[in-house]
Amino acid sequence: MVVPLKAEIRSDFGKEKMKKLRRAGKLPAVAYGPGLKEPLHLLLDLKEVQKGLAQAGREGDFVLTVGRRKYPALLQEAQRDPVSGELLHLDFYLPASAKAK
Repeated sequence: MVVPLKAEIRSDFGKEKMKKLRRAGKLPAVAYGPGLKEPLHLLLDLKEVQKGLAQAGREGDFVLTVGRRKYPALLQEAQRDPVSGELLHLDFYLPASAKAK
């Protein structure tokens, strides 16, 4: 199952800024792979991600939509808070065959 996720480029970094974004329902993420010159630092909607993970699980195929570009992606890692289990950060891998469309 392919799960579409809308993402926006993240320009803010740092622990306190990420805490504010998480409280606002955003989830920081990074996408990397051989087809990219530099990793994409992203923000995703937390509820959309939770819904997508519930549908497809960790092994699902994802399509990250960043602006007008779409990137087929695989979920590499989902970081969670060890006490609450809350999602903290996602890592996506963009395979070499995954060209932005």
